[in-house]
Amino acid sequence: MKIKPMTFALVFAAALLGGVVLLVQQQPPADPQAATETGQQKLFGFEENQVQAIALKTPLRSLKFEKDKNSKWQMLEPEKVPASEASIIFLINLLSTARSERSFTAPVGDRQAYGLHQPLATIDITLTDQKKHQLILGTYDFNRSFLYAQADPSPDANADLKVLLLPPTFEPAVSRPLADWKQPPSSPSPSPKSESPASSPSPETSPSPSPETSPSPSPEAEASPAPSPEPSPAPSPTTSPSPTPAASPPPASPTPPSPSPTPTSSP
Repeated sequence: MKIKPMTFALVFAAALLGGVVLLVQQQPPADPQAATETGQQKLFGFEENQVQAIALKTPLRSLKFEKDKNSKWQMLEPEKVPASEASIIFLINLLSTARSERSFTAPVGDRQAYGLHQPLATIDITLTDQKKHQLILGTYDFNRSFLYAQADPSPDANADLKVLLLPPTFEPAVSRPLADWKQPPSSPSPSPKSESPASSPSPETSPSPSPETSPSPSPEAEASPAPSPEPSPAPSPTTSPSPTPAASPPPASPTPPSPSPTPTSSP
């Protein structure tokens, strides 16, 4: 039986295709994590708890912070006050975990194009082992998706720029008002104020019964003057110039009952 040339060609093509498929299947799969990391870089290699001091300089102010022996953050400049733990930790977390989406090299003359000549912020970090790092934040890119930045720039002023693209969350982390960098006042202070109003109404209730009792003796005082008019007739000559108290006879009207018991006749 003779094999046709067309059939032989098909068999050869099938064998070749099968070999290619087998070779591809034997290759190890590519690591997707490695592929994503090639376009990203971690800014620094330190951990959050390794930061001992931070100096932050912006166009508005310069601030310095340091961790004390109790691991509490203190503001050293522009004021010596306890620092806001939340604001400091948020910034340190960004510095220790943020990654650059990509980086590129630019001529040193392009520093102004990326806002690095007048940066948004310059952050100097001191670690517990006294190692130092620096991050310079420039301006936004054309669509405000990333911030241009430099991490640990070269001390050579003529060296090319290694420019990084960082997430925009860095801007609110460094552009806070001065009050947000200070420790807020303690919350328990308002609680005693709420108790004082409760006690204030109590004195208002106490006086209320006192006026009720005061009127009760007043009628007794009014009754006491009743016997007083009895001695008043005796000094009436002295009061003669004021005969007008014709009103005084009405109180004398109750006196007639007193004559009725005039038991002068009884003896």
